[in-house]
Amino acid sequence: MTGTTLLIRGARILAGAAAQDTPSGDILIRGNTIVAVGEVPPQPPGSVTREIDGRGLLAAPGLINAHMHSQSGTMSGFADGLSHPAFMWLTQAHTSRRTPDEIRLAVLLCAAQMLTTGTTALIDHFPGQRFSTADMDAVLAAWEETGLRTTLAMRFFDGVFSDIIPAGIEVPASVTTLVSGSGLLAPHPLAELREQMPDLVTRWHGRAGRIGLCPAPSNPDRCSDEALLFCAELAERHDLPIHTHLLETKAQARIARERYGESTLAHLERLGILSDRWSCAHAIWLDETDIALMAQRQAIAVHNPESNARIGTGRMRTPEMLAAGVPIALGTDGSGANDNLVMQEAMRAAALLHRSDLPDRRRWVTARDALRMATVEGARALRLAGRLGEIAPGQLADIVLYRLDAPWWRPLNDAASQLVFAETGAAVTTAIVDGRIVLDQGRITTFDAPAVLGEIEAMEASLRRRNADLFAAADAIARAVP
Repeated sequence: MTGTTLLIRGARILAGAAAQDTPSGDILIRGNTIVAVGEVPPQPPGSVTREIDGRGLLAAPGLINAHMHSQSGTMSGFADGLSHPAFMWLTQAHTSRRTPDEIRLAVLLCAAQMLTTGTTALIDHFPGQRFSTADMDAVLAAWEETGLRTTLAMRFFDGVFSDIIPAGIEVPASVTTLVSGSGLLAPHPLAELREQMPDLVTRWHGRAGRIGLCPAPSNPDRCSDEALLFCAELAERHDLPIHTHLLETKAQARIARERYGESTLAHLERLGILSDRWSCAHAIWLDETDIALMAQRQAIAVHNPESNARIGTGRMRTPEMLAAGVPIALGTDGSGANDNLVMQEAMRAAALLHRSDLPDRRRWVTARDALRMATVEGARALRLAGRLGEIAPGQLADIVLYRLDAPWWRPLNDAASQLVFAETGAAVTTAIVDGRIVLDQGRITTFDAPAVLGEIEAMEASLRRRNADLFAAADAIARAVP
């Protein structure tokens, strides 16, 4: 974006989660950086690439979805009332055996939803199975195409998924044979990971100034200690984050205790690798010692309030974790677990879930707490703390404009509260990522969204034919697992 200059004139500016008011002002962007906020003097003729009339608009930091899965982008409306194991196997049926073009379509479907509702950056925990380099090249090329700021969390496991067919559950032999013989959840050999991950980082990390990569255990309990140590070494060598699921279910907490004789977090600490590089999705089944350990190491919890509630896995101890000083980012999870990728809904849920259980209102998660999770704490998860999440000089230019003529913005009482409690994403009109306009008056500029949406049904029909055996297995497991 070198040489491009954008100027937003006369918008109401919500500078960040801590802002108490929304003064009218200007925002000057050069390249990918905000250089001035407030009253910007007239610029030399020809020096501004585009000037945007911000009157009647609210400028706010772009939202950061710190945990989603592009592979499940086609799964909205599925899995209502299913157990976690049954949901996991249904996800395998929906997301396995995809071609590079199908991987791209799923990414663009997710991107269309996020761009039009105010999300400008994300962590994609991809894929759901053992990956090939071709899979990762396909998903990275697709995210580059979208214009979104993306960190691809290279999801892997070199152990077994011991938590998704619980012990003592009788599943038909034909199903267990299919599951074990499909190769879908076969462990990923560490020797391959040692070759693939550094190669992907070398070729893709930093691409277009927006693409990042990081090692991403599916769950530490599904990985060997050697693999976890490799993740820490790779992240340290290239200054990368590390992303993982952590203690999403009660079964995972039990398995960790049986395997390690201590919690997953205590085990990461014993390995000497727990640090502020780690962002940990869900983080539900933590005790007081775990919470204190996360706070001490400044490991980031990524709250996914809607998916946790939808699948019934539990509820993160958000008030206690905030009080202890644990950094908390925010995610939607994938569309299979949450049905949409709308961060305003995630913010609202994060702020409301605990209130009926807390008579002391001083302990409530506030709208500004939730907005902070979706902006500056998300930036921390991306390893961009201090560079992203606010509208201020020196920050990366990820900005969203909302129409203030929408009924829920009239009158403008408290922009942070209305963004969290009233906005649905429907008032988003323009989105800027890294200084580039990627949504212009409601139209995505980086790819042909209507054409992509038109291909999704055919893609889904093809996958259902191709994966008929997996859908049958998922159905059998759903019947067997209460």
